[in-house]
Amino acid sequence: MSRIFDAIRIARESRSKSGLDNMDSLGEMDLPERRVAPRQDLDIDLTVYGRSDAEGPFYEKARAISGNANGGVFLAAIPVLEGQDLLLINNGASEEQICNVLSVHIRDIQTCEVSVSFPAPNPDFWKP
Repeated sequence: MSRIFDAIRIARESRSKSGLDNMDSLGEMDLPERRVAPRQDLDIDLTVYGRSDAEGPFYEKARAISGNANGGVFLAAIPVLEGQDLLLINNGASEEQICNVLSVHIRDIQTCEVSVSFPAPNPDFWKP
């Protein structure tokens, strides 16, 4: 136990000698942005088409909340799976785009946040 206490004490002393505040937490680091292009906040109506293994084809009205030329995030009520291919239609611009589901996060009992990527950049898809 004393070795751990000694290591913490030595780390605090070396941080104070290097000018860092003792209250700064140890081990925090800033992660670099991994996106190729920054996402912009959106409020766009979409129609999402897909196919589930058990229930066949489906479509649903959804709402895009952020996006860039390489993909985006939308809110949907129908469950989708990571790796699934979907067809998105931007209802305002009548643009169509095939996409692949990267991740699905449950927001609440009725809504999922779905992150998708486009096979090729399409900067015009998210235009209103």
